[in-house]
Amino acid sequence: MATTAVQVVTGGAPVTAEQKMAVQGLVWGRLGGSTLGASALARLHERPGEGTANIVASVLTDELRADPEFAELMARTLQVPYSPPSQAATRRGASAGPPPPFPPPRPAVAPVQAPDAADVRNILLLGLPQTILAYIALTIAAPNGARSGAQLVILLVSASLAAYGVWLGISLLRRRIRSGVLIAAVVLALLALVRLGLSLVGADAHLMSASG
Repeated sequence: MATTAVQVVTGGAPVTAEQKMAVQGLVWGRLGGSTLGASALARLHERPGEGTANIVASVLTDELRADPEFAELMARTLQVPYSPPSQAATRRGASAGPPPPFPPPRPAVAPVQAPDAADVRNILLLGLPQTILAYIALTIAAPNGARSGAQLVILLVSASLAAYGVWLGISLLRRRIRSGVLIAAVVLALLALVRLGLSLVGADAHLMSASG
């Protein structure tokens, strides 16, 4: 409808003089009231052609969609059929069926919390410091480097403490209790556990060979 109206305004459509004046009044009156519309009309007047006419038709199309009463008046003036947007939308909605259901809400994620300083301190102590104490005790228990059952017991106790520190740290991390110091403490405890495990394997093998 906007293209037909622009053709009437530019003299490209065979209409009566009265109809042309009526369409021109509607187009100029509506588009002249906005900066974009007035600019489009001015360009059409200065450089008439298909390009500038398409610009005016595009601006007029937006005005017709935004104002159903103006669109209905334009249709009567042009003597063309017109279907109000509300009726067309109702027919489209009826043919499209019921709207899709809303997706279920996502469960809320618990925020990350800072760990208790006492827990971090315990994990740190159960890692590297107690491992160092364990090796000092090993040196005292066997000054000549000999392996004994007492050393095996010391390694078992130290490895159990390091394993408890790792378990405590992982439990805190799974409860979204995190910090850089806590992660570092867990890593140190894990490294200490691995080192003690290797020492346990070596001590056990040495005792078995000695008993054999």
